[in-house]
Amino acid sequence: MITDNDIDVFFSDDFAQDATYTPQGGSASTIKVIFDNDFKTIDMATGIESAGPSVTCKALDVASVKHNDTLVISSVTYYVSGIQKDGTGITILLLSKDMV
Repeated sequence: MITDNDIDVFFSDDFAQDATYTPQGGSASTIKVIFDNDFKTIDMATGIESAGPSVTCKALDVASVKHNDTLVISSVTYYVSGIQKDGTGITILLLSKDMV
């Protein structure tokens, strides 16, 4: 079984960076995230591709996350546009620079 201590290794200063997470109507907190802004293939058949920012974070840090909550990373504000909980204590948040 994966423990919170096991997960903490990936969110050390060696791998992760600080982000300010603010739930709608809530208080801001600083959490550790692994930021990614990679290039993605959306549809192999049509060749549609896109770049999209996302963060990997500890599920406990964003336990009540909702669409349009904000994350500020390197002075850029992002809105949560997708939530992917994997059941192992990790959550991937898909981000947008615009409210969804």
